[in-house]
Amino acid sequence: MDKFWTDKKIVAYIALPHHTRFIIPVMERLAALGAKTKYIVGQAERSQEMTAINLGLPYSHVFDYINPEDRKEISDNYTRLAATFSGSLKQEFLLGTLPVTVADKTLMATAMEYVGFKNIIEQEKPDICFALHELNRWGKLFAFWAKKANIPFIALQEGLSYDLDFGYSGHAQYATLNLVWGQRVKKKMTGFEAPGSKMIVTGNTHLAREIQRQKEEGRREKIRRAYKAQKDFLCLLILSAVLPPPEQFAPLVKAVEKAKGLKLFVKFHPACKRHEMDGWIDCLLQGKSPHIRFIHEEENTYDLISAADVVVLGQKSTTGLEALSLGKPLVKLDTAYDPKGPYSFVDQGVAAKMSAKELARHLEKGIDFNDLTDRNKVAAYLENELADTSTAIERVCRVFETAIRANRTRETPITIPALEKTKDWTFVVEVPENREDIFLAQLEAIAVNSEKGPSYETFFLVPEKISQSVRRVLDSLEGDMTKIPAAGKSPEQIRHLNKVLEGAKGKKLAFLDRGMAPLSGWLARLEEAAARYGKDWIFGTRIADNKGKIAHTGMVVDRNNTPVPAYRHLDIDFEHGKKERPFQMVDYFMAVDKEIFFRTGGFSPGAGPYIIPDFCLKFRDICGRPDPAVYLPGVKMIYLEAPCEKTDPEAAIYFYSKWHGALWESRSGLWEADGVSEKDLAHAGISAAMTGLR
Repeated sequence: MDKFWTDKKIVAYIALPHHTRFIIPVMERLAALGAKTKYIVGQAERSQEMTAINLGLPYSHVFDYINPEDRKEISDNYTRLAATFSGSLKQEFLLGTLPVTVADKTLMATAMEYVGFKNIIEQEKPDICFALHELNRWGKLFAFWAKKANIPFIALQEGLSYDLDFGYSGHAQYATLNLVWGQRVKKKMTGFEAPGSKMIVTGNTHLAREIQRQKEEGRREKIRRAYKAQKDFLCLLILSAVLPPPEQFAPLVKAVEKAKGLKLFVKFHPACKRHEMDGWIDCLLQGKSPHIRFIHEEENTYDLISAADVVVLGQKSTTGLEALSLGKPLVKLDTAYDPKGPYSFVDQGVAAKMSAKELARHLEKGIDFNDLTDRNKVAAYLENELADTSTAIERVCRVFETAIRANRTRETPITIPALEKTKDWTFVVEVPENREDIFLAQLEAIAVNSEKGPSYETFFLVPEKISQSVRRVLDSLEGDMTKIPAAGKSPEQIRHLNKVLEGAKGKKLAFLDRGMAPLSGWLARLEEAAARYGKDWIFGTRIADNKGKIAHTGMVVDRNNTPVPAYRHLDIDFEHGKKERPFQMVDYFMAVDKEIFFRTGGFSPGAGPYIIPDFCLKFRDICGRPDPAVYLPGVKMIYLEAPCEKTDPEAAIYFYSKWHGALWESRSGLWEADGVSEKDLAHAGISAAMTGLR
């Protein structure tokens, strides 16, 4: 048995019952593997405590970690919060004529929780933390302190995938990674500025377990038997927290009341207030009905879906996805349909749209609801929405393990024999799989713009599969060159590259991305910079994309704590992109002294396409400078084709987990130092876009 999880500590924050359904399956699996698991709840009028109590979960309250010596810090936090909110109330927070008020006890609770979550991290020293999301104050505080301690923090997708909600970008601000159900939601979130590199598709952990449980325990038969509905056609109506007008459903209720063999279950959202639910029911029915059941939290929603013969969405809800996953036909009432909505089961062809009257007629006639939608569309929809409905829990656990291993990884320096360095430079060039025209142009640029300068040799990284035309170009090359088989940036290939580079003849190494062409004078300026700065630095260059816009002028960290090129997509001659200065990291191209390269441990095998930023961060720890890489605007390069996107999820898990505590927002600091505002950047962006249209 794998002993990896023995004595590993996992701390999860939980809130409402319907939130925990994605967290508990993972925690139970990890506990079974030997991990120590711990649940934490926050202050919310005891609702979070009641979740843990009702589910029988052992838990600790964030306030349990507050000590008497924390009083002054809490008092200072409260004072700052109160001053901030009181100023906002006076100046900004007005909705019409009604000011938004903030309860004083909430401010005090937040001040206490800020300290409490910090103490949790310090005292528990978890190997990994996770929560449903970081969209509430508890998730943000927990994620923030985990990041401060360089502990991976994993956020899971709750749902929240059907609105134009700009909060999606906040799903991965402090979180190391966000694990989403399927490709559509990943695309959705990245469309709202969430970093795609942090969005890892794993599937729905709860559905994976529920589908199995429903089958093994025969939940459909048990629920139908319990409600005496074995031979009845059962319709399940799903409502959300804010109830719609009850009269909309009168035709449906009347039809069920008078028809034989029909039953209607109405399921209210857990956040729906009981007195509102009772009032809503009274508007529709006088007394109880043997044909209609109104259910709040008395039954598991998945049990009800299994028991149902058709699921009806009376309002906006993600429950339709679960219904389709459990093989149920789906109907959406026209009163819940929004033709301008960004997400619709109806528009995707997986739900039938009808009025309550039409639904009533269909129920009375006994129409097969499965015939109202295209089953091929349903299958395609589920494939796009859910990467996995059987092994999602195992997938998530593998992500956790990879994250922990990466977080603890610290490569040791590589000792190499003292070989004679007979060249000034060794160029390492990635060969494209096809597009020999691009490859030829790159080779010409290297040759023409490097002649009559320092001596060099060239290492070519050759993909496993290349076109015949690219192969012919490679076979025609002569001179001081070495071909290195490379099947991508897999761990094995990177280890092999490190080994091959031990025999490099160059005193310095230069790594060029695929399709990157150096321009005139590049090598002389690199030589001059190396002489001026000394060998204890990494060098990056000014890189234009194939449209003449900035691809790289140094790397900064954006508001989602994700590395991005500074001033990306602006005109390549943008004023502030022409300043020579140090950065925390560079990317796409790197020049470094050979001895420094190996003293730093070479490239990390798990870093994949992140090998250059990863190397910069490793060297930062060795040299002791926060910004170990110098951006050289005078060294110019251009991409001959669009730069490759970093799409390797395993490498992303490795990189972000390893350097979680080192990646803090720095872009705004660069803007402040350069004296530019977001408005200035917007104008520069428009200007760059217009240049491209001419």
